[in-house]
Amino acid sequence: MFFGSIRSVRRNTMPVSPEREQALSEFVAVVQAREDVQFELNEITTLDQLKTIVDSIEPALTGAALIPHEQATSPPKITIDSGILEKNIPWRLLRCPGGPLVLQMICTKVNFALWIESC
Repeated sequence: MFFGSIRSVRRNTMPVSPEREQALSEFVAVVQAREDVQFELNEITTLDQLKTIVDSIEPALTGAALIPHEQATSPPKITIDSGILEKNIPWRLLRCPGGPLVLQMICTKVNFALWIESC
């Protein structure tokens, strides 16, 4: 299921401060340390399930979308960091010029993107 394009969101969202964007790296660190959360991420199928998991770990991550595999694997303009979690979840932090820092993860059942919405 697809709930929107990150590309369309980027046109309407101003970047937040680097300090606030650190929440994305902190989310990755928590998920990396917790195999139970990785298992949960691989089982989600809806945006509501994703938001429940994200809110329990890092409520500052207010932007979320399920994205198609093509978008989750397309070459980004600027890759900040990337890796693969223990439960075979590839992730990457990326930024398109003028847009927010975005975390993308490719899970078993869905692919998603997270970001911090600006005020």
